Amino acid sequence: MALQELTSREAVLAAVTAYRELGRKAFLKKYGFGPAHSYFLKYEDALYDSKAIVGVAMGFQHPDRGPLTSADFRGGDAAVKAKLEELGFTVEVHKGQADAQTSSELPRLDEGRVYSWGELGELFHCAPEYFSSVGGMASRPEMEALLLITHIGGAKSFDYEDYWDGDELIYTGRGQLGDQRMNGQNNLLASNRYTNFVFEGAATRHLRFLGIARSTQHWWSTGPDGNGAERRIIRFRLSFSDGVAAKGAAPGPAVLKQPRQPAHLTPRPFDETRVPAPFVKGEARLSPEEILVRQEKAAHDHHFLIAALKRALLAAGWQGIEEVPTSVDLWARRPGDGARVIFEAKTLGADNEVPQTRYALSQLLEYRHFRGAAEDSLCLVTNAPVSDARERFLRSQGVAVLTYDGITFQAAGPLAMEMLGTLFQK
Repeated sequence: MALQELTSREAVLAAVTAYRELGRKAFLKKYGFGPAHSYFLKYEDALYDSKAIVGVAMGFQHPDRGPLTSADFRGGDAAVKAKLEELGFTVEVHKGQADAQTSSELPRLDEGRVYSWGELGELFHCAPEYFSSVGGMASRPEMEALLLITHIGGAKSFDYEDYWDGDELIYTGRGQLGDQRMNGQNNLLASNRYTNFVFEGAATRHLRFLGIARSTQHWWSTGPDGNGAERRIIRFRLSFSDGVAAKGAAPGPAVLKQPRQPAHLTPRPFDETRVPAPFVKGEARLSPEEILVRQEKAAHDHHFLIAALKRALLAAGWQGIEEVPTSVDLWARRPGDGARVIFEAKTLGADNEVPQTRYALSQLLEYRHFRGAAEDSLCLVTNAPVSDARERFLRSQGVAVLTYDGITFQAAGPLAMEMLGTLFQK
């Protein structure tokens, strides 16, 4: 099979992918090539043994005949260089520098230290600008190293929404647009094929080394891509070799990064003159007129309950009383310790205690996770007493119950007394 029969750029890229996934030593051994001494394919700031890449690429383009071996080549390195350049690739000559350029020795980095792109380029044999183009994952196949870069809180260009779960990093796979795939660097990380060096953004053109990690779990989830469209993503749980990552500041247990909030979910001071549009689920047996009356009454009673709560909180000296439109009814901070409580108001009727309290529980838990913070307390506010069994259940889930009788608020159970004692002080 003549070298002229290699006409597919995609076949060369497939060989590069195989090189990256296997690592230099395993790739050369598998396909029967020795290391290059002068001519190297340069792709994405990494160097690859050019003759081995071309030989394997022939096998990808012509699977019925398989790859070329080292003995099959005619014309030497110059012919290989010409073929790769014909297909749009760059070939560099590094006479006498091959060992330095492709050294498989892993660098020793100091955990917690901030490195410049220039320093990392020297350590991992790549140009400093490489770190601005590879996104969050960069493979160095000749060293069998995978560089993982996280930006907790979001990078300037894109937010993968990585977060800390205790001392373990929940890290999102590679790919900004469309569904992510379990290939390339994502597959390398899932299988721990290479040594995983983990960094976090520290300053312009600088990265802090967090440590060497292993992927102990991975799972499929969903999240927005670079265009805001929902897509499938891969989440990896990274555990560090010494059990603790060398972060700039320890996050403590289960510190989860919260996603950025749209403008319409920005907290604002509660205005009791701002009456919301009514909405409740209708009943098929009711006429449109009856449904409208019920909707208006439910909206009025709900708003009246929240307005009364706001006045009681102000009178008791609470601060930071806000609502989150279309989400949190109210949240406020207690006088003294400044702890925040999230309130969800529900109007109860003769036969809706169970669905209303179930709905309130799910809302409060979601609001704390998506809008608030892990240390926020939760409280259900009702316009009628709840049953003892229901109060005990909610208390077991960390939710206090506060009841309004039209004049004063009453604590339902010991958790409400403990959490909201300032509302009942004379």
